[in-house]
Formats: sequence, C-alpha cells, structure tokens
Amino acid sequence: MNSAEQFKQSGYVIIRSLLDPDTTNRLYAYILSKAELGNKDDGQVPGSPSFYQDKEVVALQKKLLPSIEAHIQYPLLNVFCYHRVYKKGAILRSHKDSIRAEISVTINLGQRGEPWDIWLMDYDENAHKVALGPGDALIYQGSQLAHWRGKLEHADDVAQIMFHYVARNGKHTSAARWEFIGKIRKKYRELLGLAY
Repeated sequence: MNSAEQFKQSGYVIIRSLLDPDTTNRLYAYILSKAELGNKDDGQVPGSPSFYQDKEVVALQKKLLPSIEAHIQYPLLNVFCYHRVYKKGAILRSHKDSIRAEISVTINLGQRGEPWDIWLMDYDENAHKVALGPGDALIYQGSQLAHWRGKLEHADDVAQIMFHYVARNGKHTSAARWEFIGKIRKKYRELLGLAY
C-alpha cells in the first residue's frame, strides 16, 4: 500500500526521512538555542517552550508543501506552524486539533535521550503507537483523529515541529484566511510593542 492509500484508509501515514540529516541537525540546534525564549505555558503542555510562526519553520513549511501533498495525494493550504521543545515530565493529553489543523504534520528533530512515541486513534478507534526518529514525519487528520503522548520520562527534551493545513478546495479554507488576519494583527501588535 502506498502512502496516499494508507492516509486515505487510516487517516495517517508515517514518512521516514522527510527531512535530510543536515536540515534536521541544523534545525534541532537552532530550536534548542532559542528554547528559553519560547512561550512556556500555551495551555497545552506547561513548561515546554513553544513558538508560533517562527521564520525558519515557516520557510520549511512552504518548502515541504509539495512533498507532503505528493505523499498523501491531497492539495493543501498552509495555515500555521508551531514548534515545541518538550521537557522531561511533559504530557501531551489526548485531543483533536481545531479545523485550522484539518491535516497536521509532526516532525521529530531530535531528543536528548530516547525517542518519545506519539499515539493516535485511526478511523476505526484502534490505538497506534508511532515512533519517529530525527527527520521522520507523521501526517495525519489532526481534526479527526485523537492523538497524545504519555509522560516524557526517558529524554531530557524532545524537539518537534508541527505544520497545520486545510484542504485547498475544502470546506475549511476560511480558517486559513482568519489565521492570516490573526498573523497580521499579531505582527502589528509586536511592532507597537504590545505583544510577545
């Protein structure tokens, strides 16, 4: 079964080595170097610094879009990206993403310790454990499939990138437009010194 068939049948697909080792290592070092500047309480994983729309990650999301579309045979529209450095003891509770993240991609950049599995439920409510090595990606129906990570115990930190999309010709394209307006608002507030 090819990756597009797997995605259609189960709602997710694992892509090994979506990122080459040089890019993976460069981004891992970059993200760790600025981790302490991140938002340490975005309401989802307290104590694990996160970043919204970082310029390096935005550029990567744009660059990888054709490859991601090719893997799942699905036209996508970039909505937003995020990255986080999960710290030891972190827990990502079971959740589904908002419609702004109709289709999501998570990429492991690296960890100091053992890899940290992500779990998800397929369309038939079967739980699947997914182990991602550095550079590996999981593409999944973020707004339909519950996903989570148990307590991080065997690594001091794990760096992950999350890309979020909607179907280019789907019913949630307005989410991308509203996100764009939000990005402009955020930039304006930053310029005025009113926001992080």
